[in-house]
Amino acid sequence: MSSTPDSDNELFLSLITANYDHLRRYIYTLLPSDEDAKDVLQEVCISISRKFGEYDKARPFLPWACRFAYLKVLKFHEQQRPRRVVRLPTEVLELLAVTREEEEPVLAERLAALDKCLEKLSDLDRRLILARYVDRASAEQIAAMFSQSRRTLFRNLERVRRLLFECISRSVVLGGQA
Repeated sequence: MSSTPDSDNELFLSLITANYDHLRRYIYTLLPSDEDAKDVLQEVCISISRKFGEYDKARPFLPWACRFAYLKVLKFHEQQRPRRVVRLPTEVLELLAVTREEEEPVLAERLAALDKCLEKLSDLDRRLILARYVDRASAEQIAAMFSQSRRTLFRNLERVRRLLFECISRSVVLGGQA
């Protein structure tokens, strides 16, 4: 049975949606600048949509998409070469890309554990973590929101990060049962 353009579009949307966060994290591994990574991610999604007809549906989608991302990162570095003082050699980028792909199952397991561990936090601790890492509020903004000194804020963040780290580690060791 051959696929129709509508079914290909639906499959593409379903695969890109299911793998978007993984793809984004992969690109951030190779391009730590938020703006650069967002730009490259957008280009990757466009490229994948254009080349989706070549995708072998019998194979996993994420490695195929990550290959596009890797090539776009290389192209980005090449285009930025005249403007940037510090550049990573292609060999280092390749090593980072391969290592990131190899670590994906472990990272996915730890992210799933993080979601469960966040649910176990007190409301105040969860709001603190979300303000810092999801909303990306500055230390000054968070200190004002929570009526805390910067020193107290940093102590509380450190305490909650430690709680999350321990919870995630227990969960991974116990196979998600913690």
